[in-house]
Amino acid sequence: MNLSPTRIASHGLWLAGACLQWGAIAAEASPSIWRCGNTYTDVPCQAGQSLEADDARSPAQQREADQATRAARAEAQRMERDRQRLEATQRPAVLIDNAPKPRTAAAPAPMLRKTGVRKDPLYVNPGETPASRRKRGRLAGGERTEGRG
Repeated sequence: MNLSPTRIASHGLWLAGACLQWGAIAAEASPSIWRCGNTYTDVPCQAGQSLEADDARSPAQQREADQATRAARAEAQRMERDRQRLEATQRPAVLIDNAPKPRTAAAPAPMLRKTGVRKDPLYVNPGETPASRRKRGRLAGGERTEGRG
């Protein structure tokens, strides 16, 4: 293949012209928006509807909307700075505190004397048999067996 400088230049010009032409076609075509069910996309879908995406607002309305967007963005940035400043001054939250508590030299809790706790005489242990109850001196009704104190 003969690649002379003039031939390379002519191919380059032809390629540049084709790219410019394709670019102009792409720029003329407005971006299409498709509604596919409850979502919007730029890719056509089956049973989707094509929507027009022209902005019918006047230049004054567009400027007003842009100013409102800039004001909202500035307010959001101010709020973020305030939040960060507040978080920097606060102690971090601890969900579960596993740190040992400092011991104080407090008097020990008084020991309570265990008093004789009597079991309910009508309580029957589910795993207890009548023979084992007799062995310990209890009948099913809570009475003591004869001959035992």
